[in-house]
Parts: sequence; structure tokens; C-alpha cells
Amino acid sequence: MPIVAKSCLFCGAAEAGVLSKEHVIPQWLLKHLELPADDKLFQGVASSADGTLSQTPRIHSSFNFVQGHVCEECNNGWMSQLEVAAKPILVPLIDGERIIGSLAEEEAHIVGKWSCKTAYMHTWAAPLDSPVQQDHLQALFGDEGKAMPGVTVVGMQADFKQPSAYVQTGHWPHLSKPEIEISDRTPAGAYKIGLQFRHLYLLTAFWPDLESRLTLVKGVHTVIIPTGNQCLEYPAEVSCGDGPVDRLAAFCNSLAVSHP
Repeated sequence: MPIVAKSCLFCGAAEAGVLSKEHVIPQWLLKHLELPADDKLFQGVASSADGTLSQTPRIHSSFNFVQGHVCEECNNGWMSQLEVAAKPILVPLIDGERIIGSLAEEEAHIVGKWSCKTAYMHTWAAPLDSPVQQDHLQALFGDEGKAMPGVTVVGMQADFKQPSAYVQTGHWPHLSKPEIEISDRTPAGAYKIGLQFRHLYLLTAFWPDLESRLTLVKGVHTVIIPTGNQCLEYPAEVSCGDGPVDRLAAFCNSLAVSHP
């Protein structure tokens, strides 16, 4: 049964009326990943100090992972159209049959918007202390919607331990000349949300200080949606453990910020 609530997370309409139970991971993707009915979706939150998990992870079935604050008009309108456009682009990336660097500009826009939408839904459906600010969701609204200024989406393709995973982390390496400093100086509103679907790793990140620049690990992070403020690169070796989300966490945690 649909539920009634006061507003939709994306269109923001007051008294939006009937809200649908939107699957956070779309059903077409659950089917493509061939997940068993008793699959276990891992949701972890990493410490901003050292990147380790800061609370007991939540593990439950992907098929029951829904968000009940999306109106039927959004769900069946622009969001459905986004899924239709994204699926034929995402599938070969997920299966390792195409590389991220081959995406045309319009394809990259679709993948980036889809990554933002899916990442934001994760933060609002999971029992976390820091869901993404709602104006970032509302910026995606409609066919012409796009990510807020300062939001970057980067990708990576690599081996994997499980079909899908999700990590939200506040760990930001801070780079400043002449030395690299690891710091916890993270402003309110900053976020990193990592998603993994087989070979495809996606990171949606936001750093609110536009004077600073997001800084990628050379050869690891590939820009899908740029910030508008050109990203920098730094050489580093990104190592990870053998856990089911260790590679995803390392991919997310190594994205840095450089200060002028």
C-alpha cells in the first residue's frame, strides 16, 4: 500500500499526497546482478579519523531496501526515464565490457545523475546520522535537473568481492604544499557516498569550499561529473584489505582535497 506523507524528497511539494516505496537499488539492477532472494546488502559508515567503520554495519536484503518519501509523479516520471536511459550505459560498465573513459558527454551526464540519485537515496533510506541535504536531491528534479555546484562523481572499475556494496565516509585527506597532511577539518555538509555494482565503483562527493579543489588519485579516480572547478591529481598507492567493502572504502577514502 502506498503511504501518505507531507512532501517528496525530490520535488519538495508540500502535501505531495501519495508517496511510493521507491527501491533504492532499482529492480532492473537487482535482477541484472542475479542477487538471491536472501542476499545481504552491507551498509557501513566509516570514521572520519582513520577510515574504519564507526558503527555496527547494517546488513539486510536489497529487495527490501526502499525509501517511502518519493512521490508517484517523480517515481513514474523523470526517475523512471532516468533508469531507462541509464540501464544500457551502466550494464556494460558493471560487467566490465566497457571502460568509463569511453563515455560520451551525454552518457557521462546520465551516469553521474543516476549515481547522485542512487547515492542520495541510500543516505535517506539507511539509519545514518547524516543524510544528504535535501536541496541536493531537489537539484536533480526533472529531466533537466543536475547535480549541485561542487558535487563531483568519479568512477573506477576493478575486481570485487560481492555483487554490490555501499559506504558513506567523512574521511578526507587534506593536501597542502610542501607536505601532505591528514586532517579532520571537514566542513558541515561535505559528504562522500560510494556505491559498487560488480566491476563498477562510483563515488559521489561534495566539498562545500569552492576555493579548495578535489584531488584524485592518478590512475584510480576517473571523473564522470566535474565540479566546475578543475580537479587536481596526486600520485599515491591505494591499498586495501580483503574484506567485502575494503576496496570500495579505499576508493572513497583516497579522494583528497587540496587547499590554496
